[in-house]
Amino acid sequence: MKELLERIKLCKLPSPQRRSLPFECYWEDSILIQEQERIFSNQWLGLGRADRLENPGEYEVFELCGQALVLIRDQEKALRLYANTCRHRGAKILDGTGQCQAISCPFHGWTYSLDGNLKHAKTMSENPSFDFAEHSLIEYKLKELQGFLFVFLGNQPTDLSTQLGNFSELHQPWAMNELITTRRSAFEVQCNWKAFLDVFNEYYHLNNIHPTSIDNLYNKPEEADKTTGDFASQFGFTTGTGALLEADQLNALPIMENLEAPWSLGARYSWIFPNMTFAASQEAIWVYEASPITSESCQVRQSICFPKNTTMLPGFKEKSQAYYQRLDDALDEDIVALENQQKGLNKSTSLQGQFSTLMEANVATFAEWYANKII
Repeated sequence: MKELLERIKLCKLPSPQRRSLPFECYWEDSILIQEQERIFSNQWLGLGRADRLENPGEYEVFELCGQALVLIRDQEKALRLYANTCRHRGAKILDGTGQCQAISCPFHGWTYSLDGNLKHAKTMSENPSFDFAEHSLIEYKLKELQGFLFVFLGNQPTDLSTQLGNFSELHQPWAMNELITTRRSAFEVQCNWKAFLDVFNEYYHLNNIHPTSIDNLYNKPEEADKTTGDFASQFGFTTGTGALLEADQLNALPIMENLEAPWSLGARYSWIFPNMTFAASQEAIWVYEASPITSESCQVRQSICFPKNTTMLPGFKEKSQAYYQRLDDALDEDIVALENQQKGLNKSTSLQGQFSTLMEANVATFAEWYANKII
């Protein structure tokens, strides 16, 4: 482990000399344990957009870094995140998605209100030492910023505004608080969670992996932006919109209101460390969250968002299908490449390539941030 940490230090070199993460970081189980302890338990983690689950009692079940969780709207329409675990003997309390008036454990019937308080536990009132108040659902801290939702899974939440630095300022032109999620999906990919986020944040693979779908839309990117928080961002001009396939450019929806040049002429790719990334284009944004299942597989959740005014236009439902198709087609191409990469990485001799400074800027910034967290 000591020798590996020495190699991870190479990820902190100045940009031209900086090395990529050692290959073990993408397949070694002991590294995933270190990530759980040093990254996922003491960092605000992205949960995608905050505009889902509109009505009281609507919920969504998922896992994040091995923890079973349930996101739900309470009676006051506030989002809450609970451990998806009954306080009695640990049964999972909800599955999938749905809506409920109360949360009832299917094992022994303990029932909780939407605010997490235990309201019914049969026969337990006969026990004079039993305190209902001590058996509320385990709840995690949630915060919202720029329409994104964040959770802190550790015991001592840090300051989210400090973690994100100048994020809001840099992304202000897109008015992200006002965007509406129109499609959300989840899937599993047989690659390390970092590899999935890496590929979304670099231009280097475009002409090899997307030669007939989106490659010709993207010009060489601009220099990476100066960021003061735990994130990386890079803007690039596009020919047409990067949110559609090359063959579907005539289906473009209107540019976001008040989005001016140069931002109206390209796309900004941003990575909020450690686990959430998104692209902000002229007329939409699309978001990915990736979390580890094992060291060699990850759970990914995808969202696509448009301004409210755009969603109310005649023909939006039909035209939006072209945007979803672009995401699906490019993603299918990426997954083939990622799963092939994982096969090359697994149990391989540890090598560390150098980055293309401009074409892999966000990935290089993440490598430096990651090294500082792990070492």
